Amino acid sequence: MKTLTYLSLLISTILLASNSNSINSPMTAPVAGSVTVLQSGNDKELQWVDEQIKAILPPRVGVSDGFINSLIDPIKYLKPTKLPGITRGGLLAPPKLGAIVLNTPPKIIEEPLRLQALMNKSALINGKWHKVNDEVRSYTLSEIKSNSVLLSSKKGQPLLLMLTKTNTNIKLNTK
Repeated sequence: MKTLTYLSLLISTILLASNSNSINSPMTAPVAGSVTVLQSGNDKELQWVDEQIKAILPPRVGVSDGFINSLIDPIKYLKPTKLPGITRGGLLAPPKLGAIVLNTPPKIIEEPLRLQALMNKSALINGKWHKVNDEVRSYTLSEIKSNSVLLSSKKGQPLLLMLTKTNTNIKLNTK
């Protein structure tokens, strides 16, 4: 709106300057929509400016829904590619003849047994509390001492777990 106002002011200034001998000549003000364009009744030099202004005055019409629906999707979807050696079921192809295949099951690596705390004839081993004669993996908790526990296996092999850290911040007073 400001642009049209400045444009009409510019046009009227140019018209006044070009008609210096007829400063008091009457100006006509045709109304087109809600924009008023000032023009001289006898000046035809700036007629192209008036045509440009009139071209932008009609309301603009958007794109129809049919046209939008007829557009092609700009995103290209790729077909999944098959990796070499993978069969239809998504499994790996069988090994080639002569390849070394071990039929041994994989070894399960367990976290080593750690004594974490002792309290009231109970031992905290790997995050679980146990009492005497409880099963701890393949061992049986046979004895709880002041800062260690004794585990014995079914084969008779003993395992001694010791407290590795002592917490000096906790002090228990018994009466």
